[in-house]
Amino acid sequence: MAKAHDSGKTPLSAQDEVPAEVMEALVALVQRMVAESGDPIGFDARQWLNRWLRGPVPALGGRLPVEFLHTPDGVVQITRILAGMQTGAYQ
Repeated sequence: MAKAHDSGKTPLSAQDEVPAEVMEALVALVQRMVAESGDPIGFDARQWLNRWLRGPVPALGGRLPVEFLHTPDGVVQITRILAGMQTGAYQ
């Protein structure tokens, strides 16, 4: 049985690991969105993004966003979904 880490979830498989350059770009996007439209004080973009990437998203048919981050088209799709959140689009 896999050992759970702090979040209560099982450790990430190789498929669930987000490429570093993709993660940094997405963190920067979330930080910018919150700075433009929210209250960035005390907001941890990386922590929020890590949780969001590993939870089911209706716009993806209930799949996990992390599943899409290993292809350029998937990264574009996830970026669009995140950007849509800033305008209030329900995901």
